[in-house]
Amino acid sequence: MWIDTHTHLFSEEFDADRKDVVARALSAGVQHLVLPNIDVDSVPRLRQMLADFPGVCLGAMGLHPCSVDGEWRVNLGKIEQELRAGSYVAVGEIGLDFYWDTTWRNEQIEAFCYQLRLCSSLGLPALIHARNATDEALEILESLEFRHVRSVLHAFSGTLEQLARAMALPEVYIGIGGVCTFKNGLAPEILRQLELSRTVLETDSPYLTPVPHRGKRNESAYIPIIARRLAEVRAEPLEFVETMTTQAAGRLFGQSW
Repeated sequence: MWIDTHTHLFSEEFDADRKDVVARALSAGVQHLVLPNIDVDSVPRLRQMLADFPGVCLGAMGLHPCSVDGEWRVNLGKIEQELRAGSYVAVGEIGLDFYWDTTWRNEQIEAFCYQLRLCSSLGLPALIHARNATDEALEILESLEFRHVRSVLHAFSGTLEQLARAMALPEVYIGIGGVCTFKNGLAPEILRQLELSRTVLETDSPYLTPVPHRGKRNESAYIPIIARRLAEVRAEPLEFVETMTTQAAGRLFGQSW
């Protein structure tokens, strides 16, 4: 059994063949798909996915850092209301993104911390986006207030030093996706230093498609490709990677898989 711990299958890129994409994932052994929200507009699409594929698709509710703007407080209020009313397994996708624009840097930090407090109060894990902001995200997670929050650094692309900082926080997991298959992606040393008991697999589909499908739309059926790369670099049986990452996903989301 495989788990895709981060996929945006509700996005419009899948409108033409969403059922087929889910069927291919199931055929590949990917039995559960976790869908992190993006903004207020994506909520209805995510909810429809949960209704259409019960037991297969699980939802996370949050405000993505790239969706933080002058209306973030109002929008986050709506998302919090949805989070509290629905049956979600995580708060996400939340975090910091200083790659495209830093106009709303302070607001992103404030929204991130607010949503981490929601994790704390609701007992839910955080799905954390940290692009060009890994050090800043880790600094927040290292604070006394948030050290106990269970979380995953989604699409990890950090350094060995940043990985060590993350592993020093016992509630932090690492999300590994298609980047690990790229020629200039995650270095083999990083993959070898991962603690598989705190490593989960993800696609971030439709983005970050693994080799040999790079350049095309990503989908959950490609999770085993990511796992094979991990197994190859670490010189471990594929079945071991499967067992460890699936168990890690179960602990992260509080599920019995």
